[in-house]
Amino acid sequence: MKPAGKKHWLTVQQTAAVLDSTSAEMCRLLSLGRLKGSKQKDPARAGKSQWLVNPTSIAREEKERKARRVAMERRRKRAEKRK
Repeated sequence: MKPAGKKHWLTVQQTAAVLDSTSAEMCRLLSLGRLKGSKQKDPARAGKSQWLVNPTSIAREEKERKARRVAMERRRKRAEKRK
């Protein structure tokens, strides 16, 4: 799979794989506004569409998740030192 590049919009399923999460979680992040996307209709199949996620918002979410992991690790290490 291609990484989230600046030009490639990814489907919700691809975004979930990049962020190591579930597609349901990606849909939740879309509804909260933490990921930006647009709905693409498939003209060949009536009533079928899929969400495409903006790669810039994917990169921002990855950065925020990394920052949260680093902060949690620092807190854990500080708590261990106090013991």
